[in-house]
Amino acid sequence: MRTLINWIRQAAFVLNVIGGAFLVVMLVAVLIDILTRTVFGLTGGRLDLTFQGSFEIVRYGLLLSLTFAMPYALPRAQVVVDLFTDNLPEWMKERLAGVYTLFFGVFGFLMSYRMVESAHAAVASGETTQDLLIPMQYIYVLTAVGMFMLGLRGVSVAYAEFFLKEKEIQVTGDAS
Repeated sequence: MRTLINWIRQAAFVLNVIGGAFLVVMLVAVLIDILTRTVFGLTGGRLDLTFQGSFEIVRYGLLLSLTFAMPYALPRAQVVVDLFTDNLPEWMKERLAGVYTLFFGVFGFLMSYRMVESAHAAVASGETTQDLLIPMQYIYVLTAVGMFMLGLRGVSVAYAEFFLKEKEIQVTGDAS
């Protein structure tokens, strides 16, 4: 089981890196769009280097970067309100963290299922993005992959929190 949990963590790390690449692409698209619009404004419209679809690049780039970053960040992303848990014993706090993580895993699986359904509907309807005319099923499938990995990561981290001792397995990727 430790090997499977480590494999899931490593796959989540790879998706995290890909999500970072989407973030860089999104940043470059915004910078190029701002520069070309500035050139267009400074030349009074005589030099038009603007391009269509920058909004869609940012929109779907943000979707994919967040979707791919969520699985790897899951163990460190819990916000704990100490007001409710301050007086609880440590073992109960750990169990609550496991339950929260398990819920994120279930959420990931449900969202993945929904994205696959949306991809099937997009294929049937021929749905595309408005400006770039990218078929939406590709975006839905990529989102489903990220959400499925969130589900796997949530279940594996919850399993590790419930059944494995903390030093037995590397859950967060922070330690060596």
